[in-house]
Amino acid sequence: MNSHEINVGKSEKSTTDLMLNTPIPKLVIKMAIPTVLSTIVLSIYGMADLFFVSRLGPNASAAVGIVFSILTMFQAVGSMLGIGAGNIISRSLGAGDSSKADAVASVTFFCSIIAGIIVMILGIIFKTEVMIFLGATSTILPYAQDFAHYILIASPIMCSSFVLNIILRSQGKPKLSMIGLSIGGVLNIILEPIFIFSLKMGIAGAALATLISQTVSFIILLFMYLNTKSLAKIRFSFFMSNVSKVFPAVCSNGAPSLLRQGLVVVANVLLNIRASKFGVEAIAGIAITNRIFLLVVSVMFGLGQGFQPVAGFCLGANRFDRLKKAFYFTLYISVVVQTIFALLLYIFDSNIVRFFQKDKLVIEIGIQAIHYFALSLPLLPVVVITNMLYQVAEKNKQSLFLASCRQGIFFIPLIFTLPHFFGLTGLMLCQPIANVFSALISIPFLVWFMKHNPCKS
Repeated sequence: MNSHEINVGKSEKSTTDLMLNTPIPKLVIKMAIPTVLSTIVLSIYGMADLFFVSRLGPNASAAVGIVFSILTMFQAVGSMLGIGAGNIISRSLGAGDSSKADAVASVTFFCSIIAGIIVMILGIIFKTEVMIFLGATSTILPYAQDFAHYILIASPIMCSSFVLNIILRSQGKPKLSMIGLSIGGVLNIILEPIFIFSLKMGIAGAALATLISQTVSFIILLFMYLNTKSLAKIRFSFFMSNVSKVFPAVCSNGAPSLLRQGLVVVANVLLNIRASKFGVEAIAGIAITNRIFLLVVSVMFGLGQGFQPVAGFCLGANRFDRLKKAFYFTLYISVVVQTIFALLLYIFDSNIVRFFQKDKLVIEIGIQAIHYFALSLPLLPVVVITNMLYQVAEKNKQSLFLASCRQGIFFIPLIFTLPHFFGLTGLMLCQPIANVFSALISIPFLVWFMKHNPCKS
């Protein structure tokens, strides 16, 4: 055995010891802080777009809301592959099977690039049709097309970056993930005003800045795998010899993430289409609200994603006692954080919306939407963390059902009924009500899981 193999073996052992012996509160916080920062950085990409683009007017702000569905689709594909692979990798490392972790990482990375290329080609060919389908009106369409062009070119980079990021976290390496994403996020904020205003590229400049910053993040993340910072190795030979066996397993485990994010796309499209009946100001106001809450809930998702590798290692090592402690600690912290955010949103509602848009009607709509959504924030952790728990335990059928509740089973029927009876107010109430119903559904699933030890099976 050479020195490199010895070092890798020591690294794997130290990581396993960390995940299985560190006190739960300390471990979850250690895993969650870099992950929370990473998810906040991802949200900053969108917030920077909205902040600078909003200076171009309501139509430009609305265009960002339209193209947000495409960005969510990238995240859906990346999350399916990344989380599907990450859960398998964390359980494999917990069980001491590093060769399986290498195979899963390699197959997932190369498949994400292929998926991104397919999305890029189809998106560019049918760009106009896609923008109209996503809810762009005649006044919004030119802005949406310009913004979408560079975003579509970036799709292979974005999809594979999601995968690299998530797999690093699954190995208990959230700090490495944070480094790559943070550098890209800072670069994005620097480049956007230069491209939009100094170079007079308008909304296309915002998209080009995102393309460049995402590419830098991708290069940094990939370097960490090539430079042996990652426990799981990425090799093309591993991809070719394992793709037929590994890819179906990754997709099966990641299907709830694809469904969850895919339904976000569907919900956002339906929201834009229904909002268009109330004018461009309604689309812009809801787009601003969505980005605000994407940032707020990113903290909760970061905590949950910090919990997942801990859960995976515990399940792989048959430590159900630690799994339960990690879950309840994560849930408690998430509920407290989301409650604090809800209160802050109520207190500073008008200041927050005015930060992005000066149009009076857009501000009024945004404030009202914030009030309704904030009411359901404390319940969201029950929905999200429970779904993550089932997914990492590879309870795929139950996880698929839970993933479909919030944006599918409840939101879609509500979006077709409430606006009909209550107008724009009904439109704003759809998501909060869906969140409440989803929490009520999740509670019995959580109780059942805790009574049945999955490590015994």
